[in-house]
Amino acid sequence: MRTIGWLGTGLAVALVGVVVVNWVSRNFDDAQANTDRQTVECLTSRLTLNDKQRIAKFADTNDLDSLWREYDRHFPDCAVRSDQRDRKSELEASAWRLLSYDREFMRLREANAAHAAVGH
Repeated sequence: MRTIGWLGTGLAVALVGVVVVNWVSRNFDDAQANTDRQTVECLTSRLTLNDKQRIAKFADTNDLDSLWREYDRHFPDCAVRSDQRDRKSELEASAWRLLSYDREFMRLREANAAHAAVGH
């Protein structure tokens, strides 16, 4: 009888452990996604008009190293969690994609392309 009692207790503890791990894991993923979103929005909103003009120029000339340096300047102020440093390139790429759909930024790129087409 004692063995069955211990087995029942062990099974109950294991079941509770599985439930807790699943709950913590799900909350961690949600929290990570939320903080990543905050960081990407910060990276995009911190850009000044001059930053956007430089990024437009770098993007049109495929100077990606210079483009990423613009984001690198703001990343330390925007990172919410220390583990984001490991995913810095992914977060900056997300910020770049978000910026690419910004109407003001699209106009800057069009103006930059028009200026280059004239030969200036």
